[in-house]
Amino acid sequence: MNYNYNKPFMKIICTQENLNKGLSTVNKLAIPNANLPILNNILLETKNGSLRLASTNLETGISYFVRGKVVNEGRITIAAALLANYIGSLASDKVTLTLGDDGLKIETAGDRAIIRGLPAEDFPFQYALIDKMKKGVMFSVSEAILRNGLSSVSFAAAQDELRPEISGVFFNFKKRSLILAATDSYRLAEKKVGLAAEGKTDLKAIIPFRAVAELLHILENREENVEIFFTDNQVLFQFREIGFTARLVEGQYPDYKQIIPQKMTTHVKAGGREFSQAAKRASLFASRETNDIRLKIDPGKNEVLISAESAAVGANQSRLDAEVSGEPQEITYNHRYFLEGLNNLAAESALFETSGPDEPGIFRPGGGQSDFLYLIMPIRN
Repeated sequence: MNYNYNKPFMKIICTQENLNKGLSTVNKLAIPNANLPILNNILLETKNGSLRLASTNLETGISYFVRGKVVNEGRITIAAALLANYIGSLASDKVTLTLGDDGLKIETAGDRAIIRGLPAEDFPFQYALIDKMKKGVMFSVSEAILRNGLSSVSFAAAQDELRPEISGVFFNFKKRSLILAATDSYRLAEKKVGLAAEGKTDLKAIIPFRAVAELLHILENREENVEIFFTDNQVLFQFREIGFTARLVEGQYPDYKQIIPQKMTTHVKAGGREFSQAAKRASLFASRETNDIRLKIDPGKNEVLISAESAAVGANQSRLDAEVSGEPQEITYNHRYFLEGLNNLAAESALFETSGPDEPGIFRPGGGQSDFLYLIMPIRN
């Protein structure tokens, strides 16, 4: 079979390691789509002397810059799974990509393959969009800090597309800080992080949960900054070799500050790990229908009893030594919601406050930290 590679089509030389890392990153969004088969593909395009890879599911998009030598410019889309699996199976070596009349030729010292593709003109992700978005409102935050902040709140977002305004993470930019929040109406998580540079304006936006989940897969604990650009209905996260775009959720985020109690009647301070382990033990015995665990808070004995019981499993009770002040309480919570709040405190000690079995409870980290808050509604008897 003869292919014409004498024309000045696209030709790139790069390492297998760099190309494989880029494909592994963008491959996440390329999923089978019967109505639009080109979404199964990855875009390969040369621009300004570099190779850029991109994928999209129409709601979010990922682009990745691959270092290498561009001999000739060009663009093509190739089946994502096939290309990623093939490149991933090659030995660490120099890879030459050459676009001919009948496909993309891939060559190494010991391997040669040709993969047919689809025209890049039909691909919905275009780099012109990124160039346009970089002219929008920009904020900057450390990659590690953003990753930690999103991990601390995104789990609390609603998984219900019928309520789009709470099916995402709320970004509230101030001049020097970013407040992240998520809620599903049963619990609320809020995290405040510092910006790397002072913002020029305040800005509020809702980013879909699925987009945040994809972003968390590629964020790393690095000190380099992430630049965040906003236009009317899109957001761009630019960091390292990566550009990540997402559509914003339309609508206004609920004024959740109204449901955060300003005064509480019962206050508990306990070791964060001990609190979490006691709740985890109780969760093993909770009813599979209600997922309920019970807290009995006793200021007189400076203790918290955490228990659960179900006919199918049995019963458990754990005693937790704590500093307790205020009124005694007996309250029931969903164990999964309770544990998710505790496990995201990231502090040696946990502060818990409540005003009774019909009122919300609030977790905060001990040690004087005030950057995280977790509100949980009780299960009313």
